[in-house]
Amino acid sequence: MQVQPRRKKAAALKFMRKLLKKQGYAPEVLVTDKLKSYAAAKRDLRLRARHDQSLRANNRAENSHQPVRRRERKMQGFESPGSAQRFLACDRVP
Repeated sequence: MQVQPRRKKAAALKFMRKLLKKQGYAPEVLVTDKLKSYAAAKRDLRLRARHDQSLRANNRAENSHQPVRRRERKMQGFESPGSAQRFLACDRVP
């Protein structure tokens, strides 16, 4: 899970580059929400993956993060996105 302070194209590019580097190969399907910066980043990276932005395609990923979200709600008040990221990094859900 990745937390970012902004939802701009530059943030989406950074996020996708990081994922591509970690994964090692380009995906066949890219599932995101309907934020337009993801489509712009995909275009800039010239990915040929099918971009699925349908309403329920993201549900499986969203629901797998529910335990983390419950803990987040209890700990509302992260000072910055960095402190939230550190919390999530040490509290991985398998």
